[in-house]
Amino acid sequence: MVTTVVKAGGAREPYSREKLLASLTRCGLPEGEALKIVEEVEGGLPAEVTSDEIYARVLGLLRERAPALGIRYAVRRALMRLGPEGYPFEKYVARLFERMGYSARTNVVARGRCVQHELDVVAEGGGRRLFAECKYHNSPGIKVDVKVALYVHARYLDLSGQFDEAWIVTNTKVTEEAAAYAECVGIRVLAWRYPAQGLEALVERYRLYPITVLPSLSEERRRKLLASGVVVLDDLLKLGAEGLRELAGADPLEAERVIEEAKLIERLSPLQGC
Repeated sequence: MVTTVVKAGGAREPYSREKLLASLTRCGLPEGEALKIVEEVEGGLPAEVTSDEIYARVLGLLRERAPALGIRYAVRRALMRLGPEGYPFEKYVARLFERMGYSARTNVVARGRCVQHELDVVAEGGGRRLFAECKYHNSPGIKVDVKVALYVHARYLDLSGQFDEAWIVTNTKVTEEAAAYAECVGIRVLAWRYPAQGLEALVERYRLYPITVLPSLSEERRRKLLASGVVVLDDLLKLGAEGLRELAGADPLEAERVIEEAKLIERLSPLQGC
């Protein structure tokens, strides 16, 4: 019997052992250990299963056997928790550009030839100036479509002469049509698995893990930290346990547990991303 996987967007596809195994080894799990987890996940799979259910099974096993790698495996879902309104994702993108060598600001107002524009991120460095349209989604099934690429290109044209580049940055994927149009008109796109070294690879390269990747961080603490501009693990580690208690109201045991988790993931060697 071939198991059918129902993806977040509703599409159905046959279950693939190879894809699951590859996602685990990309996170740094030795192939033998990854195969053991895959075999356990496959045990008792029904005729139809959602991708979320498979993800939950894998994550549970990873957190038991390789906690740090379990945290890394959760990065994609963690980026989807930089909400609900999406502003923390804009701050996260600004931090990413800073790691890339730019100075960056969020929520910048710029006057175009025809109208005024509210830009999510403006970054400058190396004699170049760019703006980024940030598209945050809280579900992996939502993709950036060609309408977004058309909109960003129109903005770029109206702001002609003020910027050298326009970017679309999203925490999910882009449609083939959106990618093709952006490439044709020279708009840069950074998405999950796009380009070949996409957002997931930059998270690893620059050690830019969002605080939402930590399983011990409660929803209440998450909201307070994000509202205070604490978006990535570096911010959290600078705060330390005492700062976490003061800023987010964590009790001493909770604060120590969260900081220890943050240190655990920071000690991992960079990989290509899960």
